[in-house]
Amino acid sequence: MTVKTYPRFLTMKQACEYLNIKSVNTLKNRFIATGLKVTVIGSVKRIDIRDIDIFVEEHKI
Repeated sequence: MTVKTYPRFLTMKQACEYLNIKSVNTLKNRFIATGLKVTVIGSVKRIDIRDIDIFVEEHKI
């Protein structure tokens, strides 16, 4: 099995792939809307992979 490496700051599409979700709308409406942080510089949006890991850990039940 090949392990994919990701950059620290992910595009929306890369973040979906990392989270194993199919839709950017799901990312926006369920993850970002409930607190996943997004870095915005001008019109460029990126998600820190560390923030994704923290967000997922905080939402374990």
